[in-house]
Amino acid sequence: MTTSGITNSPFIGVDNFHIAKMLTDPAGGKATYDEILSFPWLRSVGIEPQSDDATLYADNQAVDTANVTSKYNLTIDTATLPLEYKALLLGHSIENGVMTVTSEDTAPYFAVMFETTKRNGKKRFVKFLKVQFSEPSETAQTKEEGISYNTPSMSAVAIYRNDKKAIYQADEEADGYVSTTGANWYASVDMESGD
Repeated sequence: MTTSGITNSPFIGVDNFHIAKMLTDPAGGKATYDEILSFPWLRSVGIEPQSDDATLYADNQAVDTANVTSKYNLTIDTATLPLEYKALLLGHSIENGVMTVTSEDTAPYFAVMFETTKRNGKKRFVKFLKVQFSEPSETAQTKEEGISYNTPSMSAVAIYRNDKKAIYQADEEADGYVSTTGANWYASVDMESGD
């Protein structure tokens, strides 16, 4: 139940980025995932919902409106992107330190998990359940007098699973929050018991 006067501390950081490769997403069944992996050196996560709007007009005025979020565009910046992670996220092969990209490679789906930290030390936990990554944007530039870091940025799209779920979020300042939720956030992708 929502009550008036709820206060939340502002967000000041993000960390603990994790991924889990989606193995199956059957219609009428339960999605399955590979092991959850820690993804180091997260700098930022941008989340942009993509919505479709429609308005019904009658008698020279708007009489109804509908809005649905079809997907979420994500921008994930990291301090570095190990080649092994790049190959995994994009469906490329890697052998003996050499990644090979072919026209037949297909980026698999992943669950993406992270947490945002607040000024008061509390956290908000986030899971996107079905995410596909695109090739990263990378810049290589010459070394100059001052140090300039060249950090990669990856775009991704989060969509709904076949069970109609797209995101889980939990907040330590939310009414009814229990500490085991955050403690077990990276233990499994789904929130139901037994997953």
